[in-house]
Amino acid sequence: MACVKQFFTTNGKGTRIGLHCVPAEGACTGSVVLAHGTFSNHRSCRGLARHLSRCGFNCWLLDFQGHGISETPRIEPDFESMCLADTAAAIDYVAADSTDGKTWWIGHSGGGLAILMYLARDPHRQSRLHGLITLASQATEAAAPLSNRVAIRMASLVTSVLRVAPGRLLKLGPENEFAAVMQQWYRWSLSGRWEGSDGFNYLEALKGVTVPSFSLAAAADNFIAPPAGCEKIHRCLGAVDKTYRLCGLHAGDREDYSHARIVSSRNASVDIWPRIAEWLHSRA
Repeated sequence: MACVKQFFTTNGKGTRIGLHCVPAEGACTGSVVLAHGTFSNHRSCRGLARHLSRCGFNCWLLDFQGHGISETPRIEPDFESMCLADTAAAIDYVAADSTDGKTWWIGHSGGGLAILMYLARDPHRQSRLHGLITLASQATEAAAPLSNRVAIRMASLVTSVLRVAPGRLLKLGPENEFAAVMQQWYRWSLSGRWEGSDGFNYLEALKGVTVPSFSLAAAADNFIAPPAGCEKIHRCLGAVDKTYRLCGLHAGDREDYSHARIVSSRNASVDIWPRIAEWLHSRA
């Protein structure tokens, strides 16, 4: 098993960001950045990274600011500012390290939204990426059912009172999340519009994102990333080479995947991780 090494870089706002490198075993095919979602840290993607390492990829696991080993910023970020600053820092660091110039991004949940926002804001940055993969990433459809809408409003109230989104209390993950990060996601969900704080329309801007993409949705994800939201993002992407897959029993998988299990579970290691490696190799 490859040894995991820790590295640090600094984002554009002066916050120290942690990266964990799992080097390729044998000849290296390229570098992959793996980004976790909200309420989480790099550990959620560790199994996938080790699998890809055995398949010949240098894997870099990102801890977003305030998560894992990364520094907590002095000024609380919202979803956008956290993702845009840390994504830029991670890509700069990994691209500089990559000897063959091939860098991919794999993001689970918010980690997938991060790269999409980064590229939507400035499409010329796509030249630095060979492709992207998102797992259970969406921004607009969580509140579609009435029961979800009520739950999101209640979560917003709890977050306002506590001034933090408590991951364990809400049963959403091992780490707390910044209140401003989640309040922005609550607004996107309740409004059905994925818009920046300046009114920037991300769904509209995705037509300018043309790098190869592989979008995976979890069939049993009925709250955080409903498949309808994942598919909406997939449809909006401007890439010619783009693939959408709903992961579940209907597709011959071992289970109808949930939001967490699509990236980290024994079944995912058999159904999903090899598909990701195959997709990367086919575009290397």
